[in-house]
Order: sequence, then structure tokens, then C-alpha cells
Amino acid sequence: MSLSWEEVEAFADENGFIGEKVYTNHCGNFPVCPPPDPEIAKLETDFWNAYLSKHKKSGKKNQLYQEMFRYEWYEGWGRSGFRGNIEKVIQSIEPGQSPVITILSAGCGRDLLKVGLAAGIWESTAGILIKGTYKEINMNHFRLAKPGARIMLTEFDKTNLKMLHETVNRLIEKGLLTKDMVAIRRWSFRERTPLVANTQDIVVFALTGNYTRENEQPLILREIVRCIKPGGHFVGSTISDKLDFHKARSPLGRIKVMLTTPLALPVAVDFTKWQLRFAKIAGIMNEKGYWANLPAEKWMEFIQPYNMRLVKIYPGPSSFLPVDVLLAQKFPDTLDSDKYI
Repeated sequence: MSLSWEEVEAFADENGFIGEKVYTNHCGNFPVCPPPDPEIAKLETDFWNAYLSKHKKSGKKNQLYQEMFRYEWYEGWGRSGFRGNIEKVIQSIEPGQSPVITILSAGCGRDLLKVGLAAGIWESTAGILIKGTYKEINMNHFRLAKPGARIMLTEFDKTNLKMLHETVNRLIEKGLLTKDMVAIRRWSFRERTPLVANTQDIVVFALTGNYTRENEQPLILREIVRCIKPGGHFVGSTISDKLDFHKARSPLGRIKVMLTTPLALPVAVDFTKWQLRFAKIAGIMNEKGYWANLPAEKWMEFIQPYNMRLVKIYPGPSSFLPVDVLLAQKFPDTLDSDKYI
């Protein structure tokens, strides 16, 4: 039986998280934007299946995507890279004791650890030599500090979704999460989110919106900010249009990648092939009108009509991997946005 969206929302809990079964059964009926051409859809699926994993010589399947997170290749020295800005943004918001946070496209769970630590859901017990380094983002250094927090995590790739469940299960086993604290949903960014309108304190949209056409991004962003409560915040990271995927796969581009991401050196051979594969497919997608890189200023233009006020844009510190982070806040219809903090 087909349900209206209002009926689907009726299956949500007190946090605005829509029940998994009803969402899975009905989300396909509520597209945010039209699906891509079948040729593009197959190209994307085939690419992500190959890109997110590799096979070792032993034949054992290994997640290179997870290895890249492990070595923090995207942050470089001093954790000053483009995802480090998300942490700074979350800390600047100073979430209360019981924040309701959604992380859209959480991958294998690394974003959960980083956002959770930055939001104070966990306190760090790391020693002085580890604190402030990439090694601190490790659940072995965590202590639960905000059991009242509630977190929704999403992913679409089935392999990453499985890994995400494994990460959450380990956190629960260690007493760092409870089953009541977290929900996981499989979500396609071209469909409505598994959230009720005006319910979330913080929504983090990390490096996902770029894998669409430029004319799709306003529709996807409008859907996301729909879920933020008045006074709540949107935190979005976007690859700037300063990045040229064609240059990224040139010989000089390969050298720049290695020089600007030194923590990739432990997996340098696999990393180079992995990144070149990404640059190649990104160039193809660009030529077909997909995978549009847009600066944070443009994203702000898209969401401003929906009661969103710019707080700050954190420009990407790497000129070769220019990823901006946008922090915006929703204000009520009846309140002057210039006075709202």
C-alpha cells in the first residue's frame, strides 16, 4: 500500500528518525530530483563498486577506502585538511547535552567518530603525545560523555553500510553508545531523507552533494535543510570549482597529491592508483554534465530562501584539494534573520 509522506513521517520516533522498515519500503516513492540516465547510473555503480574496495594479492578483499581513512590521507600534516574544518565547525556550535544530529553519508563510520568527538558526545582520554593528532580519532581513546545525544547515520553503498553497522556495534560493545542513541538508514541523496521536518539540531552533509548535476544540488540541499529545526545548524562540505579533475590525473597532479597528502605514504602505491581512477571517472562524469563542483557560497545561495542564514564559510586549506565547509543556521519565519544567533 502506498503511503503519503505525512503517513510515512507518522512512523518516526521522538527524534524525528523515521522507522527503518517503513522508510525502506516507501522512500523510492518520494524522489527529490529525477534519477540519472540509465547509462550514468550503471557507470556510477560500477565505479563505486571498484573504487571503494580492492583485492590484495592473496585474493582477500580489502577496503582501500577504509585504509585511506585509517591513514587520514585527506587531512595531511597537523589535521589541517578539509575534513578537519568540519570538526572546528561542530565545536564552534557547542552542542548541548542532548543534541539530535544527523550525518548524511557517513561512510564506514569515520565521520561518526570525528563528529561525535567534536560534539562532545565522547571525551578523549588520549595521552599528550596522541591528543590533537590523527591517532586520537580512535574509539579506544573515547569515554561516553553525552548519553542523551541521538544520532542518525546514512550510507547508500551496501559494503560501507555493513562496515558502518560494524563500527556502531563495536561502539555499543565498548559502552560508548547505546542502541537508543543511534539509528542507521540506507539513503539515496536523490530521495527524501529518513527525517521529519524541523527536528534536527545539526545536519552534517559531508562530501556527497558534488556527485550530482549542478541543477540537482539546490533540490537536494532544500530537502536536507527541511529537516533542521529553527535554531539548528547545517554543516556541509563541498569540493570547490577550483578543482580540475583533468589536471588531477596528470603526472604533475599525481606528484601534488602525494606532496599535499603525506600521510598517504604508507599506502602510496595503492593510493596513487586509487586516486587516478577517481580523477579519470570524475573527468568522464564532468563531460557528461554530472559531478559538479560548486563553492560553498553557491550552496548558501541555494538554501538561503529556506530560512537559512550564513554563519561562516571555512575555505579549504589545500589549494589542490579545495573543499569548503559551510555553516548555516535556520531561523523561524517570524524572526529577523539578522538578529538571530
